[in-house]
This record gives sequence, C-alpha cells and structure tokens, in this order.
Amino acid sequence: MTLPDSLQSGNYRFVANSNVKFDGVPDMQFVQPITIKSTTINPLVASISQFKTNEKGNGTVLLKALSSDNRFVSAADVNYIVGKNNKVVKSGKAKTSIIGEFMIDYPADKINADNNQVSVTVKKNNHISYAKFDLPISSDNYSVKFYPESGNLIFDIENKVGLEIKDLNGVVINAKAVLFANEKILDTISTNSTGMGNFLLTPVSNLKYSVKLLDNGNLRGIYELPKPLVRGANIRLNSALSNNELRAFIEGNFNGVVHLVAHNYEDIFLSSELKLKSKQALKVLLKLDSVPVGLNTITLLDSSYKPIAERIFFAHYDGIDQLLINSDKTDYTTRDSVKLDLKILDSDNKPLKGIVSVAVVQENRFTLANKTNIVDYAYLESELKSLPINLSGVKYNDSDYLENILLIKGWRKYKWPEGILTNPITNQRFSDYEYTGVITKNKKEIKTPVILNTIAASNVNSFNTDSNGRFLLPYNTLLINEKVKVWLNIDVKNYAAYEVKLSDPSVAIKSYQRKINYDENIVAMSALAPFSESITSLAGIKLDEVTIKKSVDNGLDFASYGRNACGDYVCQYGILNCQNHSFGKIPVKGKTYPSNGRVVIYQGCIETAVNPNLLMLNGISLPKEFYVSDITNKNEPINFATVYWNYQLFINNKGDTQLKLTTGDLTGAFKIIVQGITENGVVFGEKTIQIKKP
Repeated sequence: MTLPDSLQSGNYRFVANSNVKFDGVPDMQFVQPITIKSTTINPLVASISQFKTNEKGNGTVLLKALSSDNRFVSAADVNYIVGKNNKVVKSGKAKTSIIGEFMIDYPADKINADNNQVSVTVKKNNHISYAKFDLPISSDNYSVKFYPESGNLIFDIENKVGLEIKDLNGVVINAKAVLFANEKILDTISTNSTGMGNFLLTPVSNLKYSVKLLDNGNLRGIYELPKPLVRGANIRLNSALSNNELRAFIEGNFNGVVHLVAHNYEDIFLSSELKLKSKQALKVLLKLDSVPVGLNTITLLDSSYKPIAERIFFAHYDGIDQLLINSDKTDYTTRDSVKLDLKILDSDNKPLKGIVSVAVVQENRFTLANKTNIVDYAYLESELKSLPINLSGVKYNDSDYLENILLIKGWRKYKWPEGILTNPITNQRFSDYEYTGVITKNKKEIKTPVILNTIAASNVNSFNTDSNGRFLLPYNTLLINEKVKVWLNIDVKNYAAYEVKLSDPSVAIKSYQRKINYDENIVAMSALAPFSESITSLAGIKLDEVTIKKSVDNGLDFASYGRNACGDYVCQYGILNCQNHSFGKIPVKGKTYPSNGRVVIYQGCIETAVNPNLLMLNGISLPKEFYVSDITNKNEPINFATVYWNYQLFINNKGDTQLKLTTGDLTGAFKIIVQGITENGVVFGEKTIQIKKP
C-alpha cells in the first residue's frame, strides 16, 4: 500500500474486517494504530484538556484549535456535546477566540460513567477536525481503582487486591500509597511503571478500609475499598500463568457445597463439586490436558449454580512456540550482506513448520504506543482489548506484567457475557459485504437479463444479470495487479436508456467505521514522588507581562496543502504540478501558473461525466513484490527505512531455513521482525542488528 503524500501528520489506523456481517456489523475486526509524519501542513488540529473543576459542582474543559505548525486558528465554528450514548447533558455552538481557544463549561455534579465525554467538531472553511475527551467522574485529580481477586472482598478471609492508579487524562501513575483501617495505618502499597500493583488484605468487620496517596511526603485524597461481603468465597492463585497444571486455593466463610468449572465461555473443560468448610482454604490441583493454550476462566458456582467468584488464567504458558533468529553477525556495514537462520521450536524444542512475514526496518520507526505483535494479539489483546503499554514492547514475555494484567484487566466480576443472555443463536443474522448492482431501463425494471463486461487490464470477464437486472460482481472480476481501474460495460445497443446503480461495500464499511469510537493508547507515565526537596519562592522564575493584540493571520490561507481530487497542486514556488515537489497548495480555477516551461490558465478539477455504458470501479490489488535495491549501483542512494519485507516465507521443520538480504545506506539500529502461524498456533520473534559506515 502506498500512502499519498497529501496525508497530513497525525495518528491514523489501519482497520481490517471480514466481509461477513453479524447483526449488521463486521463479524471480526482488527485495528492497527500507526503514526504518519508528513511535511504537509495540517491547517486544523483540535485538542481538549481539563481546565478546572470547582467546589460548586461546575467544571470547565479547554478546547484549542491550532495548525500543525502551532498557529492559532481563530473564528473557527465549534459544535460540542457533553454526554455519550444518547445521554446528552449539554450541547452548543460557538467560535474559537483570537488565540484559537474556547472554554466549555459543564455541570460536574451531573457527570457519571454513562455521560462523561465531551465530543467536539471544529470547522474552518472546508477543514474539519474532531476531538473527544473523557471527563473525570470525581473532582479528584487521580483515578484509583481496586480489583479484589475473583470478584469481591470477603470478611475474615485473606484477599489479594489489584490496584490501578491513573490521572484524569489516562496517564498511568507510578506511586506509593498508604493503606488504612479506619485511621490506623496497615501497610504501604505501590504501583509500578504500568500504574498497576497488588496487596494482601484480610478484612475484619466494623473496620473501614481506605487508601491515601503519598506525594512529596504528604498524604492526599482518600479512596475507599469496596465493602466486603458478609458471606462469600474466593479463588486465589499463586500464579495465573500455568503450564500443564493449575494450583488454586478455594476459601469461603461458610459451610456448603460449591461447583468449580474451568471454561472459556464457549466450552467447559473441567468441572468438580467441592465441599467448603468455613475459613479453611481448600487446595485444588487442576490438570490442564484438555484446556487449550491461552486465556481461560475458573468460575465458582454455589449450590444453586449461581456464579459467586471468577478468576482468569493463562493455560500452557510454556506451550507458546518460540521463533529463533540467528544472524551471522551483530554489526554490519552499509551495503553489506546479511545472512539469517530462522527456526521455529515447540515447547519440547522440536522444529515446526510455519509461514511467516519478515521485515527489517529502522528501529526508530517503531513506537511502543503502536507496537502490536501476532502473539500478544492472539492470546491477550483480542480478548482483553486495550492493555497498558509494556516497556519491553512484548507483553507475553513479561511474567510480572502478565500477573498484574490477569488480576486487573482480566477481572470481569463473574458477569456472564451479555450476548449469551440477550442474543440466542436462533436470532443471529448473518450477511455479507458484497459488490451488487441493478440495471434499469428508462427508470423501470427490465424484463430480460443483460450482459455485463468487466475489463481490468488483462483480466477480462463477462456475466449476466438476472431477469430483473440485478447482479453480483464476482470477486475475481475486481482483481488488478497495477494502478488501473476496473471498467464495467453494459453490452446493449441503446445504452443511454439504461442506468446502473451500484452498491459498493466500501461505502457501508466507511459509514460503520465513522461511528466507531477508537480509544487511543496513552503511553505517558507519571510518578508521585514519596519525598522531594521543597522549592522556595526565591528559586522561582519571574515572568514578564505580555499584552496580546488582535491581528488576522492569513499565513495558512486555509487553502489546504496537498492535492485536490484530480491530484493537482501548486508548489512553494508557484509552479503547477511541479516535478521537483510532490505537494503544495491547491490551485485556484482561473488563475495563471507556470507549468512545464509555459504559462497556463488552470481550468479546475474537471470530473468526467457519468457514462452508463462505461463505469470506472476501484479494483482489488494483488500483493506487490518488495523492490530489492541494487547495491552494486553506486550512483543510486538506498535510503529506505525498510531494507527487506516478505509477507509469505515458508519455514521448514528441519531447522535450516536461511534468508539473505542486503543493507542500504542508512546507519544505526535495525530491527528484524518475524511473525506468522505454525502447526500449533502463532509465533513471533525479533532481533536487533547494527549498521555502521565501513
């Protein structure tokens, strides 16, 4: 895929979904965030941040409208809504100030988890920018959440409690805190760089448990733990990462019969009846031979088969296939030869077959916020959705990280999936995204079939409509291997009397995607310092008073940098479609511009009139082979950040799959990324090499 140079800098997403629809929406979907850095100026960038929340129950957020080169966008039209899911607290229209700002007030005392979002649309001429911001539900500066293991705190039983601390913008906080029972200090607890931690607690009746954050030696805030249950049971795991066995402790504060079930919400793998004695932990050993690799769940049911506790665990953690990447050297020179040996091993160190993709890319092209690998996604993110960033970049390899994740992010408080309760299988509706059409004559339904022809370079096809003029474009008719369009032709004589109406599935997909609210990964990490030196006023910086005067900035001209719909542009030197520059301002119809050594009057972007006998359709591109640079040509610089890419490399089970590639002219760290599928599942591996000047 080639990204057009008119794309503006910013955060984007690749969204892939299947062509099967379930109840009107794509059955499966994958989202890969990417960041695009471009020289094209974005004339309108909207952002929202918390400004203040006062004691009278009012709050304010600040909207800023700037260009990507930090110029104020004044007098822009603003439409805002406070609320979400049709629960609107407030809405309105306004314009940005001379410095591109607007304050949005909201009733903080009416904000809850169902309506705590500000959605803003900012428009300046033909440019539109959108922004969303989650409002704090409380007036405190931090969000402190507690996750008792398996669901609830239970009186008189030891409970493991997950702890998560973030600020109001979703930034994870590395902090220390103090645990209180009434006013008595019990313990000091903490979170790590992911904002997560855990502690042990045995609740006693008549005591109220709370936590206060430790900031510069001072205690701030008060965060109450959930109220313990008078009667209940829990599931405790020494480790949620199991191999062939899982050891659990089941304990309750009552006598009775319970049922233990191991499942994945689709299949039940193990079940057992247990007899509990009050305050006596029962040791349970589960053999996981019948349990598949990955996330699974233990649910504890009471004698009436109602769920009372739940715990998620990772089965056969040691069963994930390993991909080994061995290089002949660790340091290479520019235009050097690189030899790699690739091998896939199972848990018994036996070689496996596999099909993988291989990329060798400059390391600075990877960011922690966007980094996704196939193993993390298949085993964790596809089910647990958005997870905190792991500083190593690979989540499944970090056992400490996973233990916190499975305690906190995998905590579902034994709520059965709503889909099982509200959408019985008999009511499920399946359909497809298909390229369909209908032909009419003189705006009336036709009575006999019509022949259609499609031409996509050498891919030529013919097929018939049905007797009513309806047709389905076969998949193979849309295949192209070059930058060409697909021509659709009606094989009739008086074609002017006919009309073709097409239903392009991409239109429906785009419409659906616009409605989806994608959460952005926040990689920032902050810390509350337990102790620090105080800073006196003598160490402060005195700011001079500045007066801001009104003036109109037409530097951006809001003419939109890039290209118009026809691909036309005027470069920075005023040349129309300059061969030395790939973008610029959009040309104005009727103005005179130099172009190709002569002066022309720009006639505008003229769109071809619709001809019912020759429709132009977008085709489906076949995979393009990666271009390998000629390192022997000294006159051609090789400055590509990606020096190798192959989307379909077969790895044999003999353990001797070799790969050869060459470096370019760029130096520094390069990362080798290999990932794909094996006989057992998915596999991922990476390795870093250094490229230096000879």
